[in-house]
Amino acid sequence: MKIKKAIFLFLALLLPVFVFLFLKMFGRNEFAVAPLYTTVSPDVPAGCAPVSIPYHLPDSIQSSLIKASDSLVIVWFGILSSEGEKQHRRINEAYQNDAIASISIDDARQPYWRKCLFFLKPPYDVALVDSRGLIRGQYVSHDREEIDRLKIEIDIILKKY
Repeated sequence: MKIKKAIFLFLALLLPVFVFLFLKMFGRNEFAVAPLYTTVSPDVPAGCAPVSIPYHLPDSIQSSLIKASDSLVIVWFGILSSEGEKQHRRINEAYQNDAIASISIDDARQPYWRKCLFFLKPPYDVALVDSRGLIRGQYVSHDREEIDRLKIEIDIILKKY
């Protein structure tokens, strides 16, 4: 009877080890941040040009935003609140050594960009764009949880997890 219990105990302890080793050798943890507007068309506001799917920023906008060395660009629209400025500094400090550009655009000078090119609806005022001109995310600058989500998505895109 004791031998039978010892065998069952040994197998019960050995099974999780085999599962762990199997997952360690053959499993792969990989996350992805899907670009927006690749399969579903954005809600295009009145007065804006129609868009095709998958949506890319126009080449003229890409060339003014994205440099060859940048893998991602964070675009901040409008005048940021004090909390928004704090979050802006936080992001810039976190990614100062990475190939990420952070650009502030005066909403009064470029309202068309926010509404018709990035499709940002209030309260969203931050967009993440990759080097191919795909919009990867939209965020609220004065919301700490949204900026934390931005940081996590940047880390996923840069594969820093």
